[in-house]
Amino acid sequence: MKLRKTVQRMLDMCPDAWYIFICSVKLTAAVLLGAFLLLLSWGGSMAEGYTQYMTAMSLYEIGEALLLVGVLFSVLIEDVHTSRW
Repeated sequence: MKLRKTVQRMLDMCPDAWYIFICSVKLTAAVLLGAFLLLLSWGGSMAEGYTQYMTAMSLYEIGEALLLVGVLFSVLIEDVHTSRW
């Protein structure tokens, strides 16, 4: 029941907050896909592909941070929008 209210609240967001949320999800998906492809091409050898591995891990961490910042800004915009009306 609580999940239904949360999903309904998300779907009722103002257009600006929804746009930021969707764009942050898309950007995170693209970054995580890039990290995954780098890990696939890495080959498992730390001696030869250390920079590839570290780049993939950095992209993985950046993806999480992008999603967190996008959700926070989306909630902030939604809060400002609902308090103004």
